[in-house]
Amino acid sequence: MKTLIFAAIRCSLMFTAVAALSLAYPASVQAVPTTYQYRGNPFTVVEGDYTTNDFVTAMVTLANPLPPNFRGDVTPTAFTLSDGVQTLTNTTPLVGAFFQFQTNALGEITNWHVDVNAPRHVNFINTDHTFGGLDGVRAEGHGLAFNQDSPGEWTQATATPDAGSTLSLMTLTLMALGLVARRFQRAAA
Repeated sequence: MKTLIFAAIRCSLMFTAVAALSLAYPASVQAVPTTYQYRGNPFTVVEGDYTTNDFVTAMVTLANPLPPNFRGDVTPTAFTLSDGVQTLTNTTPLVGAFFQFQTNALGEITNWHVDVNAPRHVNFINTDHTFGGLDGVRAEGHGLAFNQDSPGEWTQATATPDAGSTLSLMTLTLMALGLVARRFQRAAA
């Protein structure tokens, strides 16, 4: 009987340790995926299927938020750009993409060059604010459109940190349960 009481006390201590680790571990090791959204201004020059009601929109997801005073190339984990006629994403066959951002002291995007093109540059969506601003698009068989010196605006979607690493919590819990079961087996024998 004493052996079972000691096993129960050890079990309780192990669950307390697992709970403490689950609170401390996940927050210290996880990236916070961040999505930035762009909304351009309406096109001023249009041909084909494009109208002056169309504009460029973008959603770009990065593994981490852009740091303050950053300038450089980035590789998104996912992206979607649309112009009212076509949509190009990271899953579009043969897509090519280039993303370059500059941020201010608050980490807000102030300058950018984003160029996404599909099959051999026939279709493209481009937004650039490094030289005054240009949103330009082309869709084969549908025309082209652009606006110049009228850049849109980037906003950061609210980054929600992961509440915990599910895999880490499951692993720790299963390990603790395995140890407890083993101890109870020994105590019962």
